[in-house]
Amino acid sequence: MDLSKIEQLVDLVTRSSIAELDLTQDGTRIRILKRASAGAPAVPAQPANQIKVEAPTLDRQESSAPEATADIVVPAPMHGVFYRAAAPEEPPLVEVGARIEAGQKICIIEAMKTFIDIAAEAPGVVLAILAEDGDEIEAGQSLFRVGPAGSS
Repeated sequence: MDLSKIEQLVDLVTRSSIAELDLTQDGTRIRILKRASAGAPAVPAQPANQIKVEAPTLDRQESSAPEATADIVVPAPMHGVFYRAAAPEEPPLVEVGARIEAGQKICIIEAMKTFIDIAAEAPGVVLAILAEDGDEIEAGQSLFRVGPAGSS
């Protein structure tokens, strides 16, 4: 892996909400950790090439029912290309109406020729997919709207 690619990876981590990137390519392993700012909680490490969107980064929508759990908007953790399927000829990982579990892969983001699995933080039902397959997305862009596990 050349120095310019490593610099690009460091820049990617710096500009995104990623806390850690662990990449192995051609027998070379690179691990980039972002330091938490003073007073910020530490972010737990994730398996290589998998990012778990943590609850503090999720946008909560207001609900008119006081006892109802708000829908969760899952944001993109980084800039890249959004893919709904694991490979071009495979079906999408999730569809609108699908029940998902915490830790389940819901999409893939390609950043600098590296494919990164994005996993659901909590169980629920996919209410909307807010990006199109192959779209270039920005960090923080809304990707999914997920309702509580009891939703349909």
